[in-house]
Amino acid sequence: MASIQQQRRGNTSYIDGGFGTEKGSDAMFITLEDGYYTGLEGPDKVALICDHQSWGYLENLVGLVPQAGCLTLTYRQMMRAARDLALVWQDCGIKRGGTLLAFLPVSADWALSFWVAIILDLTFVPLNPMTLNIDSWRGHSYPLDLLDPTVVLVPTLREAITFDELYPELNIIVKIVCHEQKSFLHNDWTSLEPPATALARARLIGGQKDLPPRPPRPPYPSDNEDRKAVLLFSQNSPDHPFKGCPLKASNIRTTMVMKNPCSSSHKSFLVTCPSSSSATLDAAMLAWYTGGTLVFPSALFDAPKTLSSVELHNCTNLVCTPSNLEELIKDPSRSTRKLDSLESLVVHGGVVSANLLYRGKEALQSGWATSSLTMAEGLGVFGWFSSCTRPYVGLSGYSDSIGTVLEGSLAKICHVDNRDNIVSRGQEGLLHIGGETVIEKYIGDVEGERFYQDSEGKSWFITNYLATMDPEGLVRLTSEFKTYKPEATGADVSP
Repeated sequence: MASIQQQRRGNTSYIDGGFGTEKGSDAMFITLEDGYYTGLEGPDKVALICDHQSWGYLENLVGLVPQAGCLTLTYRQMMRAARDLALVWQDCGIKRGGTLLAFLPVSADWALSFWVAIILDLTFVPLNPMTLNIDSWRGHSYPLDLLDPTVVLVPTLREAITFDELYPELNIIVKIVCHEQKSFLHNDWTSLEPPATALARARLIGGQKDLPPRPPRPPYPSDNEDRKAVLLFSQNSPDHPFKGCPLKASNIRTTMVMKNPCSSSHKSFLVTCPSSSSATLDAAMLAWYTGGTLVFPSALFDAPKTLSSVELHNCTNLVCTPSNLEELIKDPSRSTRKLDSLESLVVHGGVVSANLLYRGKEALQSGWATSSLTMAEGLGVFGWFSSCTRPYVGLSGYSDSIGTVLEGSLAKICHVDNRDNIVSRGQEGLLHIGGETVIEKYIGDVEGERFYQDSEGKSWFITNYLATMDPEGLVRLTSEFKTYKPEATGADVSP
């Protein structure tokens, strides 16, 4: 990791995190691949645990006889299965540079589709599967016509039918229903498990290599860094339309390497945030980059199942939302669970009170607790450096700060009516973020009113949070700013 050299301007609430990581033509792939080799177990350590799933349809795809119990994938199993799927999809006409839509809950299907997207240089677009349940969803449909998608995955036949009704104009090459046998499917939908002949052909091409093929290096490295690696959707509320946030490979590269609060291997990250949340993607990448284990206790949040998973798998890191944490604190089964394996609690989702963090830390017996601001517009802007995590948190073991500015990122706090007027340390103002980890604009956004360049040519995004910056550079969100004229956004919203 590069040395941390933050630059500040006097006593103003401005920090430049310095240069981000060096770019390379397949840097994002190589960075995630690092986790494959980490630790004594190497590729046979556990990469993914899904307590709510059985092996079922994935048994033939993985190609090994599973052990009894919940679905558990090692790094070797996960990456071989993703490689085989990538080769099958290529035979179906999927070309590098396409777009993959994943209307999936947190699951092995979600994880495999993410890895296939990395292998094939596809733009990975995680979407809320509840938007395909018309009876329960109150929001707008996604503006998928702006994406030109080539692959879509949905959980069941019901979602497939709804997708066809909502998006009849899309011409998609591969349409997959994950949890149905092919004999029950209609139209041009197929199952996730490829036909036996296609799978055999993929394995013949892939051979016995442990790793999937790396994306080929383009003639100019910048071409691959500028491609859209991930696209997340941001929504201010269910009554407002979705806004697409295209993150380049270079954005993701900086995020993964720099947001590293616990870099040692054998960590297990239990995540209860929605599958379409930037926090879920962030935790998955951090877990796999460090050679850790990603744990999904349930498709939708369930407090008793979450507490059970912490105890069963000795989870070290818990990532959740404020409402999730409130339910975990109140759950009657908590007192019967052994939770002392928890080293950290990270609460994602806007303004998080110090009182909630304190109660969560005490109730869940975690070593320390902090809040987090992981946005669709900028994933890795704030965080905690591994070398100074505990001194920053202090003797209390918790902090409502979202951390300090990471390398490759910028942050400043300005007067609400003047973006050029930066407030002093300790004063409240409107939070602006910038740097390599922040997107340039929303897809289809001609005006780009929340994005701007300053007099030095640096790019910025205006959040909808009021915040303060203390003398140490720690940023605290104080409240949401509701009256900013261009439509406020930045939070991952789920029903």
